Amino acid sequence: MMPARRAFLAAALLAAFVLPVHGAEVADDSGRLITVPDKVSKVLPAGPPASVMLYTLAPDLALGWILVPRAQDLPFLLPGSDKLPALGRLTGRGGTANLESILTYQPDIIVDAGTINDTYVSLAEK
Repeated sequence: MMPARRAFLAAALLAAFVLPVHGAEVADDSGRLITVPDKVSKVLPAGPPASVMLYTLAPDLALGWILVPRAQDLPFLLPGSDKLPALGRLTGRGGTANLESILTYQPDIIVDAGTINDTYVSLAEK
């Protein structure tokens, strides 16, 4: 992904968490119109790049990890990071998320970052 695109995605994600939004419609990078809830407090990352971006920009909103952090990584993470559950990944090869389990967490939004193609757009619509 080009640096300008990464910066745009990061700014858009940060704006979704910081700016007051009242059920606003926004267009995602695939052109789909998405309604963002009034208050976003529970965010599910769809894959590894989104997980890193979410942890970097708004770690307090993350519902969980794609994978449980390794013990050697914990000293570099915020306190309590090891308490977040491993929810699996929705995107990419080897999707490991259990959709029924994810629904019990009731995410306000699901974020993803990275490749945009017909496969990912179809997955996002599901």
